[in-house]
Amino acid sequence: MSKKRQEVFLISSVLLFVFFLSEILIAQIQISIAVLSNGGEKQSNGNYMLVGTVGQVGVDLITNTNYRLQSSFWNVYYQDVIVDVEEEEILPIVYKLEQNYPNPFNPSTIIKFAVPERSIVLIKIYDILGSEILTLVNEEMERGWYERVFNASGSASGMYIYRMQAGNYISTKKMLLIK
Repeated sequence: MSKKRQEVFLISSVLLFVFFLSEILIAQIQISIAVLSNGGEKQSNGNYMLVGTVGQVGVDLITNTNYRLQSSFWNVYYQDVIVDVEEEEILPIVYKLEQNYPNPFNPSTIIKFAVPERSIVLIKIYDILGSEILTLVNEEMERGWYERVFNASGSASGMYIYRMQAGNYISTKKMLLIK
């Protein structure tokens, strides 16, 4: 093989490797875009952003506040990439109260929250006038992700508020019960 053919073969092999590796990693976070031409593109949703650069085949950047993945013509770089399907095994580093799901709901909904260190967690449900309806959580909890089900079968339709307090963290979210 001539030197020129060896260089072409090596460059083609690297490009194919980067392209296929990028597709595997992209598929795990379900962004349906790939940069296969000489054009640059940007695609994002609420959690991820994929950026392609002009003139570089197979250039990808996937990022959010928790992790980042970048692959390009010359390198594959990743930092804190989560590839495990079981999110519950990933330990949180900050307190977090997530939006209930489903919302609106009837008659029950799931409230998910994160506790980064052992602490006493208090989650209460209030009606729109501020009257306490229910104490959903009032206990000392270890580090981790948790879910609690709020069943509002005996409650009237309308807006409800849930509030989490743990350590110095306080967060409040709204949810809608439709019967």
